[in-house]
Amino acid sequence: MIEAYILTHGELGEALLASAEMIVGKMEDVHVLGFYPGDSISLYRQKVEQHIQSHSGEALFIFTDIFGGSCANTVMRFLDRDSVYAFAGVNLPMLIAFYSAKFTLKPEAIRDMIGKEGVRSVIDMKREWQERKEE
Repeated sequence: MIEAYILTHGELGEALLASAEMIVGKMEDVHVLGFYPGDSISLYRQKVEQHIQSHSGEALFIFTDIFGGSCANTVMRFLDRDSVYAFAGVNLPMLIAFYSAKFTLKPEAIRDMIGKEGVRSVIDMKREWQERKEE
């Protein structure tokens, strides 16, 4: 089974998951672990490690908010595991792409697709609008 964790500062992860579920329905096997003001970084690291250790499925995809932040730095410790795939800069299109693909694609193909979708989904709307207007 392919699972995912969304690790973010504050409630961003919960909000992203709730928004994604509005679009695709209940996202089974997608979990959230927020890091909040006043939380102990060592306790947060222990929680993340416990979740990773308890995962016995085919692959584990981890989405974090900021590369270099506490959540992403915590995940860096587990990237030597073949079954762990991690992305910083999570956005809604990435989560939807992951969930849509997890039922049909192999983990490596999912990884490639998520990376492309994350970049593709960031659009300069003013420039896009101007280009379309000129056509």
